[in-house]
Amino acid sequence: MNPWRVYEHSNPGKLIFGPKSINELTKEIPPKGIPLIITDKGVSDAGILQKVTEVLEGAGIRYHLFDRIEPDPPFEIVEEAATVYEKNGCTMVMGLGGGSSIDGAKAVSLKVSQKGNLREYGMGKPAEGMLVPIYAVPTTAGTGAEVTSVAVITDRESKTKMVLREPQLIPRTVILDPELLASIPPKVAAETGADALTHAIESYVSVNSNVITEALALSAIKIIARNLRRMVANPGDIETSGQMLLASCMAGLSFSNASLGLTHSLAHPVGAFYHVSHGLSCAIYLPVVMEFNLPTCPEKFASIVDAMGENVRLFSLHHAAKQAVLAVKELLAEIGIPKTLSELGISFQLHPKMVEDALAAVPTQRNPRKADRDQISKLFRAPS
Repeated sequence: MNPWRVYEHSNPGKLIFGPKSINELTKEIPPKGIPLIITDKGVSDAGILQKVTEVLEGAGIRYHLFDRIEPDPPFEIVEEAATVYEKNGCTMVMGLGGGSSIDGAKAVSLKVSQKGNLREYGMGKPAEGMLVPIYAVPTTAGTGAEVTSVAVITDRESKTKMVLREPQLIPRTVILDPELLASIPPKVAAETGADALTHAIESYVSVNSNVITEALALSAIKIIARNLRRMVANPGDIETSGQMLLASCMAGLSFSNASLGLTHSLAHPVGAFYHVSHGLSCAIYLPVVMEFNLPTCPEKFASIVDAMGENVRLFSLHHAAKQAVLAVKELLAEIGIPKTLSELGISFQLHPKMVEDALAAVPTQRNPRKADRDQISKLFRAPS
């Protein structure tokens, strides 16, 4: 790390953690505040939504509901939710669910607070004035969206995942209640946990990392390595869920400041073209990109495998670095993550736009090893 480099570190407004911390939500909503709860049918059907609405109703807080969020919400869905917000006189948005619900809430906040098309903001137009307040209640442990200033939405027309970047998209208040994760399916626990691991590893090796982000990332890696298998095996374990919530949040704090890498640059186009969940596409490409990056930062890879609990102190630096890739592969295999896209029934064909999107993505510029067009094409095909 360059000791003379100047860097900034941003933190969210407030984090409230612990079992039944959802009860604290009523203290955070201002008098006469009317939230639009943005969620999906899965959260509603699992009974999680009811736990939240009971808290609000018990405090006499009015609210409205939009429960039609889709994975990587498309523009059209965001606009529908924004219409519900404006029609009912809401004053704030609350993302309840996984990253898609929280990203949806962020996008709605931007939409109802600003003039113009969301695509303009996806292309870098800055917001003018204040956004309506955003609250986040994650029900998965993986995306870290609750502490980031970005939101990923889908442009169906161009088959592109567009990233909205705006400092005000960081939620004002975040509730981390592990009891809300009790009904999470093992498959979702595995994919979102793999997403958190990817965030931690990529932000740790990012060229934009600093002493704060590296400490957060290594701590997250350590917690995930100890708890992800347990959570997939028994999602109802509150202690394990709580640890994974914290790890996901720390990884989110790390990458929101240090950025990510090539894994995400590859995962986004694959998700957009083949409708693979973000966590799963990241998990498939993480070992591939780690092997590509290994020669440029073996010291960091050795620290990663040490954080994962592997004793490599007697190994050479290069051997220890290689063990990091093997340890990640082993962990992903044990939680049921497939190694290839073909295992998902995908007959992969590389579209030129996928390469262009990956080349232009911000995470590509933050990756520790530079990649040209041919190398990116090979990385895309590696797990096909």
